[in-house]
Amino acid sequence: MDEEDYSSMEELFKWIKKKNEQYLSEQIEFTDYCKEKMKQRNIEEESVLSALNSKENLFYAELQKKPFHEKIEKRYKLVYRISSKYSFIIIVAYYKKNLKVINVIRTSKDFKIKWKKKILK
Repeated sequence: MDEEDYSSMEELFKWIKKKNEQYLSEQIEFTDYCKEKMKQRNIEEESVLSALNSKENLFYAELQKKPFHEKIEKRYKLVYRISSKYSFIIIVAYYKKNLKVINVIRTSKDFKIKWKKKILK
């Protein structure tokens, strides 16, 4: 199934989980921008890798198409529940040989409510 063949959030979740399983830790790259932001936000790479490998904690996903080097890059906004209080918003792009982590944000529980409202629209 191609990433644009899904007709429901559940199918998109399945596709993302399957895609994430294909990459070894060595194939997951953090952009320099992401590393800088993670350092500022006190987020460890291991925590992000753990979230990406989680099969149960993904609760929202969205495809975003962004201009990048004169092409349109398919990026995915993934939201993982990391505790009862916090979630990670992880922006990724999938490539044949690697998974690029573009940005990571740790957010509070209140943000989860916004995502639920968006899903219900």
